[in-house]
Amino acid sequence: MIAMFQETHFKSSSIPQCNNRYYVSWFHSPNPTSKSRGVSIALHKHFRHSVLSSFIDPNGRFIFLKLSVDQTIITVANVYFPNQRQVSFGTGFLRRLSRFADGSSIILGGDFNMVLDPALDASSGKSSVSSVAVRQFRSELSRLRLVDLWRVLHPGVRDYSFHSQIHNSYCRLDLLLISQTLLDSTPQCSIDSFLWSDHAPVCGLLSSYATHSRSASWRLNDNLLNDIICLAEVRKTIEEFELNHRSDPTSPPIKWEALKCVLRGVFISHGTRLKKERTRKLSSLFSELENKERQNKVAPSDGLKTDISLLQHQILQILNQKYICARDKFKRGCFEYNNKSGRWLARLLHPRVPLTHVESLSTATNGVVRSLTEIVGEFKSYYSTLYNLLNTSDAQEARQTADITHYLSQFGPNPLPLEAAASLEGDFTQSEVI
Repeated sequence: MIAMFQETHFKSSSIPQCNNRYYVSWFHSPNPTSKSRGVSIALHKHFRHSVLSSFIDPNGRFIFLKLSVDQTIITVANVYFPNQRQVSFGTGFLRRLSRFADGSSIILGGDFNMVLDPALDASSGKSSVSSVAVRQFRSELSRLRLVDLWRVLHPGVRDYSFHSQIHNSYCRLDLLLISQTLLDSTPQCSIDSFLWSDHAPVCGLLSSYATHSRSASWRLNDNLLNDIICLAEVRKTIEEFELNHRSDPTSPPIKWEALKCVLRGVFISHGTRLKKERTRKLSSLFSELENKERQNKVAPSDGLKTDISLLQHQILQILNQKYICARDKFKRGCFEYNNKSGRWLARLLHPRVPLTHVESLSTATNGVVRSLTEIVGEFKSYYSTLYNLLNTSDAQEARQTADITHYLSQFGPNPLPLEAAASLEGDFTQSEVI
């Protein structure tokens, strides 16, 4: 799976660290001077690929990646067009993309800030770019044999990916263009609903490059303990288990393991029930939202705009439950592993390992040593001499002990009185325990 983002508004000096459990490979093209423009590409951890080469625009406009996927070379590009002189920028951009692709298949996504067919891709039927410039840009796409995936799959359909709240108008600015040769891979493409932004996500699927997922291990969802129906069945299951195995001579640890297996089945069943209810409700809300958006695209009105906002709020409330679970899981992990060695500590120490690596060591007798064995020997010799751990006679040890005692008597902390020191060695009294 490949995710493309536009208008990230990252500055070169302050690119955030993207720690996502699913998307582990990130490529950013930030703006070097201000928090504007910016594009990013993220690759899913189950997307089997290798990066052959890349090109990142220093002005935050586009990213090129050449990937090897299942022994096939493809070029993935993400672009954010300027608001003015789109065709002039796009012509130069496509020529540079053609040189980078070097004959490989292309997957190009981004915000083009222009429509390719104003009659179908704009609710007003008009475009801020002249028809001559639009035809010129479409001819450049044809020269590279790039096709608009959504328009190929939905000819004559009117749908939009950008909504102007001020003018309550729509247009399709976000495009997913692919090489014509990729149309044989039974592609799919859809425009989702508007939720967090004035741009709607555009999703595409190529069966030749499907993600290979792995089965995940089961963990208890703590939110199930807040469900009344689930808690009632858990209590009932525990009582029935205790009643049925009261006279069973099996050892208690074996019974406990068996009970955990039974309870796990109960939690899984209720987790599935809640997920189905949540999915059913989301599907109903999304269906209603799509219906309202479709009506608003044809005949915009303030009433439909208000209904759309309410539906978006209800959907976000349900989706936020997932983020709350992720937050609670992260906080629990911080509490469990903040002072223990494990994967979290290893992640923190991994970037510091190269900083603590000693490549060579200059010594007083052997010059510069580079062998790991010699370096360890020099450290051992130095600290053994420093703390007098070698060749120390009884007389020397007694003299050192006397010197340490003299030093502590002058500069050390005030010693406890003999009575107080003796009381510390005695037994606890009743008053101290109370």
